Amino acid sequence: MHNYQFEDTLNKRAEEFLRVLQADGIDASIVPDSVREYSIKVSIASEGSDVGTVVIYYSPKSDSFSMTTNELREPSITTTLERLWKEKPTVSKRSSLRCEAYVDGSYINGATGYGAVILQNRKVVEELSGRVAASEVNGSRQVAGELAAVKAALNWCMAHSVAKVEIYYDYLGIEKWARGQWKTNQPLTRGYARFVAECPVKIIWHKVASHTGDRWNDRADLLAKQGAGLLPNSPERLLSPDAQASLRPAISSTIPAAINSATANVQPDLVSDVIKKVNKWIEFLMVRGIEATFDRIYNDQFARVYIVRNDEPVGTFDLYNTLKKRFSPYIHNFRDEDLKARIETLWREFLVS
Repeated sequence: MHNYQFEDTLNKRAEEFLRVLQADGIDASIVPDSVREYSIKVSIASEGSDVGTVVIYYSPKSDSFSMTTNELREPSITTTLERLWKEKPTVSKRSSLRCEAYVDGSYINGATGYGAVILQNRKVVEELSGRVAASEVNGSRQVAGELAAVKAALNWCMAHSVAKVEIYYDYLGIEKWARGQWKTNQPLTRGYARFVAECPVKIIWHKVASHTGDRWNDRADLLAKQGAGLLPNSPERLLSPDAQASLRPAISSTIPAAINSATANVQPDLVSDVIKKVNKWIEFLMVRGIEATFDRIYNDQFARVYIVRNDEPVGTFDLYNTLKKRFSPYIHNFRDEDLKARIETLWREFLVS
């Protein structure tokens, strides 16, 4: 059995199309075992008779879908299908369902994951977790995970006829790109902004501080790390929320060891602390118009952050965190001395913020 890179993405879009077709009275279903690397087939029936299939294609480069109807045996239905293809599934006007979603992304040692916790009446009804394909990440590191978490939560809402969702996030770009307050210069952010704009679910945004003990934000963070393959499937999913809370400190303490087995000889919280610090530092820079991306942990001693312009690294910010050097930066590889000086100034501001 094949596991195709974009299988989940294709299935989600096909399921959206099925809901639109079924709302219009057309019988349709996904053709079993029809998924390929960039396509999936949907079987169409008219008046009880099978009239053929349509093929849905996905383009990772533009994060867009297209549909072909050349495999249909009944041309008269083509116009209707093409019209419905352009429609999005809508939430019933009678629906009053609401929920909350905590979302997060993770990028460590080359893997990007997403995580989301869905709650209704403050009770967990679903947990979502997965890895983002490298072709979709395309150098954006943890940002791709953050945006994938929102899209996964909204897809869940649409599938369950949720009319309104309150999304809690700790990465500012999630809301800024969705609301058009930050420019969408890359295919990743353009596709995300378009997806949110076309989503029929009403969204209320809430910014939360990262890694400050917020129960569900921490859970979403853990799911994102799990999605990136850094943690095994967590037993927390089988427990009540109260039991989950009692286990959380023990589980979070294992995260640094999962990042790199070599950390067994190092105090684990040093690695965990530096990851938390650089995540906040990157957000601090992004808000001030400086793009930065987390590379990885080196030698269990420092976290590397690249300062980026036009998708190219223009400087390196290494943050050491050892027993002897606590949060000590080494700023290098800058050709633009003015930019280097600005990074140094912003670091000082960050420390007192």
